[in-house]
Amino acid sequence: MGYWRAVELFSPQRIPAVSARERVYAVAEDRPLPWEDGHPLRSVPLEPGFVWQHVVYGGAYTLRAVRDVLLEVFGENEEDHDGRMDGESALFALTVNDEGRLLLDSPVLSTCAWAAGRAVWPGPARTGWLDGFDEEEAAWLARTADLGEELVDELPSFEASDPSGADDDGEGDKVGLWRLSSKDLLGFVQDLSQAWGVTDALRPGEVRVRSVAVRQKQADDADQQDFLNSFFAADLELVWRALKSREPGAGLAAYLTPGAQVNSAWRVDLREQPQIALDAVAPERTPMGRWPANPKHPLALSQQFAVNTIFTELADSSGLFAVNGPPGTGKTTMLRDCFAAVIVERARCLAKLRMPSMAFADGEPYRWQSGDYTRTVTALKPEFTGFEMLVASANNGAVENISTEIPARAALDDLWSEDADYFAEQATRLLKGAPAWGAVAARLGNKKNRMEFINRFWHGKYKIDDEQAPPLPKGRRPRNRDAWIDSEQGIAHLLREWSRQPHSGVWREAKERFRQAHARVEQLQAERVAAAAALGQVSSADAALRTTEQAAADSDTRLHQARAQVASETATLQRADAALHEAQQVLDAHARRRPGFVVSISTLGRAAREWHRRDQELAGHVDTARSVRNAAATSLFGAQQAATQAEHTLDVCRQQQATAATHLQALEEAVAQAHADWGNHVPQEAWLHDDTTRELAAPWGDEEIAQARAELFLAAMGLHEAFLRCTARTMYANLMAAMDAVAGAIPKTVSAEHVKAAWQSLFLLVPVVSTTFASLDRVFGRLGPEALGWLFIDEAGQATGQMAVGGMWRATRTVVVGDPLQLEPVVVLPWTAQRALGDEMGVDEEWAPSRTSVQQLADRTNRYGTLLPAELPDGSQEVWVGSPLRVHRRCDNPMFGISNAIAYDNLMVYGTPDRGDYRYGPRSCWVNVEATEADGHWIPEEGRALHRVLEKLRDDGAVDLAQDVYVISPFRAVVRGAQRACRGLLPDSRVGTIHTTQGKEADVVVLVLGSDPRRPGARSWAASRPNLLNVAVSRAKRRLFVIGNLVSWRDQRFFSTLADELPAHTWQP
Repeated sequence: MGYWRAVELFSPQRIPAVSARERVYAVAEDRPLPWEDGHPLRSVPLEPGFVWQHVVYGGAYTLRAVRDVLLEVFGENEEDHDGRMDGESALFALTVNDEGRLLLDSPVLSTCAWAAGRAVWPGPARTGWLDGFDEEEAAWLARTADLGEELVDELPSFEASDPSGADDDGEGDKVGLWRLSSKDLLGFVQDLSQAWGVTDALRPGEVRVRSVAVRQKQADDADQQDFLNSFFAADLELVWRALKSREPGAGLAAYLTPGAQVNSAWRVDLREQPQIALDAVAPERTPMGRWPANPKHPLALSQQFAVNTIFTELADSSGLFAVNGPPGTGKTTMLRDCFAAVIVERARCLAKLRMPSMAFADGEPYRWQSGDYTRTVTALKPEFTGFEMLVASANNGAVENISTEIPARAALDDLWSEDADYFAEQATRLLKGAPAWGAVAARLGNKKNRMEFINRFWHGKYKIDDEQAPPLPKGRRPRNRDAWIDSEQGIAHLLREWSRQPHSGVWREAKERFRQAHARVEQLQAERVAAAAALGQVSSADAALRTTEQAAADSDTRLHQARAQVASETATLQRADAALHEAQQVLDAHARRRPGFVVSISTLGRAAREWHRRDQELAGHVDTARSVRNAAATSLFGAQQAATQAEHTLDVCRQQQATAATHLQALEEAVAQAHADWGNHVPQEAWLHDDTTRELAAPWGDEEIAQARAELFLAAMGLHEAFLRCTARTMYANLMAAMDAVAGAIPKTVSAEHVKAAWQSLFLLVPVVSTTFASLDRVFGRLGPEALGWLFIDEAGQATGQMAVGGMWRATRTVVVGDPLQLEPVVVLPWTAQRALGDEMGVDEEWAPSRTSVQQLADRTNRYGTLLPAELPDGSQEVWVGSPLRVHRRCDNPMFGISNAIAYDNLMVYGTPDRGDYRYGPRSCWVNVEATEADGHWIPEEGRALHRVLEKLRDDGAVDLAQDVYVISPFRAVVRGAQRACRGLLPDSRVGTIHTTQGKEADVVVLVLGSDPRRPGARSWAASRPNLLNVAVSRAKRRLFVIGNLVSWRDQRFFSTLADELPAHTWQP
């Protein structure tokens, strides 16, 4: 944490360029300042009640100068080539009021300029060379009080009647008594730059003033915003301190796990074990709610796996889950289902209430003073919290996309888009007139966005130039385009109106609609659970049947053997009986021949003795025969018993066989019926061996249940609206405090617990709120650890690791969505400096901003994912990515194939719908421009080729250039040249670097490669990783035209694949 904070010292904010249109003025000693008579601003009319306030940026310097200083101090590395290093910052910033008097709480000094000076002297060789800024800043800020003749005065200010104007303590800011002059400002620049030793290194000089109109009652209020320094340093320090006394939540703890401690043996490779994914999307594991998209187009397997696993692992606990989203694989679509699932879960809790008021905690409400107003917040009971959803990103476009897409009517299928209404009127005003169905999301972030939210949504105001704006009251004339018109149709007005109306039956009816929708989903889910159970049992039932069949066959064999044994034993007994009978007959015959008395006498007893001997012998024969016969009888009895048992066993086996057959038949009939009812939504064994079919499938996501789940979500929204209607008085008070929180106007004396209660009420009204990381601590800085239910990080591959820390610390659950193989984070600090700081602080390379991103740090910890080829700094040849989305639905070939090959090891599956042949005939190709004339990276001949390509597109009438075409390049110099070449054909907004187009798409993309023929290192940089080319190629939906020197580029890594896949046409001027 300390290392990341040190890195952030060198990451300043950009200051605005001089622009009369944007009211940013350069200061010169011989010209009046914007608060002085004679300046053009003094003649600009303002709305009644508004005055000018001025932000002064003193000592402008280029960020490239900072980079040059650091490269000189730390040395240069091949990784430090970066064409995106631009912009300016300043030594200090401060705010003055309309009279030019300093708002004494406003000055800030540049940590970057200070640290650059420290890098020069005493230099990084000295221990603690980056310590001491706070003390030095305090000393210099004390001197700012001396500006304007060393006199200060405390002037009163009026309390604000709306949430945006209340001070923390009810008193005005301290304001300098004397006007600041050009001499004051330029002199302070000179003094500061000399003291910090950056006069020569950074060459700071120019002073700029940005003038903004503010309400008169806010004229002496500083914005409390650091206009110069890192957006993250202060929050990193806050969390760093907090973690010294308290363990982080499970999500942040996992995120901060050292790589060596990550349990890789625990991982499940979803490409190697597809059955795991299929098991995870079983009906009983699927959330009950679903976004109301076309029910014929449910989530693909990998999307549903991500949604289900997120809720299986996180719904009832804290933690972190990462989703890898290659281009065009439906990240936003997946996130919408996550949002719907959370909202339905909260509705299930609400539906248990007999009365809506029972959702609020017992006891006294929280109260505090905000200016002249007392704010009252009645906290929600714990079971109705934890559902707050915050979307954050480093990318402004990603934040805007989420916040503007999901409330729009276009986000719903035609089945519901006309009738769905969750504060639709207020949501439409929030979208500045774009048709909206519901206030399910709001973009907060910077002060302008937050005040727009308050004005448009809460107060129901329109900007004067909104198409839907009502006519101005008679006699009122607007002074500028930023004027507001009150429609009295905001949420505040609605809640006040509801609080005066009876709401008998509203809650009961909404609960009943939700109950019926819920019961419908439960019924359909139970049917599919039964079918899934049947499908899962078929294999074992078939095996069981085969087992019983074998057992019956074995029993039948044993019965035949037993019967044969009975027959054999019977024959043996018969023979034994015959032998016994014969022996007995012989004995009986011998008995009849017993000698009489006379014979015995006459033979002197010899005959008698001989007879007795023979008689005994024959008796012995009889005994032996009888024994044999008895043994045979016993054996026969045993054989008969065995045969009887064998018959019984066979009967049992046959019964078991019949039962097993009946069970298998029932299962097969159930599965057959499931196939008949739900078709290809029923999983098949063949899917395990067919990636494409399996990934394109939507197991158990048939149209009937998809529609029912979507209708349950809409019923959940209706239940939320009914709750707000029935608790209007309480929620109005709570939301008044919430608007203070949005505006950043809650007094500092109010506890974090009270502030959290206010935010929880806002999230009950608007379930999803978005912000950039840069604004997160300004919006939610008053919240403590795990105060929010869910944090969803979008485009996480573009965010440096430290950007997400504050959000993760404040969230119970974090879902990270992005792609480390698209654009990487922009890091100002050179790699050599990052490494030097890490060495000093004992931090491994894995935490260096140039080495990782939020996505990569989260991916490491994910149990479910897959391995992709990569060349990592530690020598590894593979990288683990979390829960990959696999079905690509944006680009035609060859763009899909190129992206899939160079970046994803063919992980993606082609799912782009058949859109027919494109209306423009020529196929994607490489326009080979073999020119040597160059102006840096700009090749003028490539500009002429570009102009010709655009002319042909225009003349063929094939495309609307301004809507359907992007021109992109890796290099800014090429962009500037391309903008000149496209004048009259394409607006500048459609020409940019590859970095400006992440998250965007167009039918036609023209990639102008450029690159100085004498500087091959620039081409090597562009080809060092697949990311840059991957983003460029995957912006093009239908056609890709590459303009550049084929010979120079085709030998570069990844670009060789591009050259192989595109036919080449040599440019002829």
